[in-house]
Amino acid sequence: MTLTPPQDRQSCPDADHARWMGEAIALARSMQGKVWPNPPVGCVIVREGEIVGRGCTQFGGRPHAERMALDQAGERARDAALYVTLEPCCHWGKTPPCADAIIRAGVRAVHASLQDPDPRVDGNGFRKLREAGIRVGIGLAENEASQIMAGFFHRIATGHPLLRVGARPQAAHVIPEGFDALMHSGWDCIEVVIRTPQGEASGEPLDSRSTKDELLDELGRRGLTSVYVPIDDPLSWKLRTAPSTTIASFSATHQRAGAPHTESAR
Repeated sequence: MTLTPPQDRQSCPDADHARWMGEAIALARSMQGKVWPNPPVGCVIVREGEIVGRGCTQFGGRPHAERMALDQAGERARDAALYVTLEPCCHWGKTPPCADAIIRAGVRAVHASLQDPDPRVDGNGFRKLREAGIRVGIGLAENEASQIMAGFFHRIATGHPLLRVGARPQAAHVIPEGFDALMHSGWDCIEVVIRTPQGEASGEPLDSRSTKDELLDELGRRGLTSVYVPIDDPLSWKLRTAPSTTIASFSATHQRAGAPHTESAR
């Protein structure tokens, strides 16, 4: 992993920086569970003390938050400051690099919460921005951003989604807010109910004979980052014994927390 230069760290942001990044955090949180395989990112563009562009990762992972905010800001992005919860991408995927779009727009400063651990980015987005003469600050609201993107970071590190257990939903196909999918035992199979890019829930069967590792590998290959499992389902106990599984308890009354290698489509 590329190390962040010490001079770029922002451990004591002033009130204005914190306020603008707070707007970006709220945008990112609003898209949790809706943008897999990509992370939920929020972005705001500020010029002369006024927000001129807002954006968040869209359903299915594209367009990215930076692209949405830049499109809204238009020419007002020139000489503005951009606040984003994750390092802008610098590679060509299904969309052009956000770092290039930021440079072309004439943004003068970028404040980011976190460095992107995806090996295709991993500090190179920041490097490209600095080489273009853009001031880069890192660390604003990093704890909040880490919680929001915990599932994405876990999948990048392990190839598997982050699993959370909690009370069984009242309806079989209701995915708890903030999660990509719900997984539970069926009559003759394991069913994974996935939130589609259209915002709908789609149930898909998995082989009930699959081992715990095979199940986790399959979920990771699908690009899922956070999966909810009812705590009273036998499946939760089966998955608890998986060596690379992180399972945490979940309560709807609490704020959302934050194998083969799987990269995001970002």
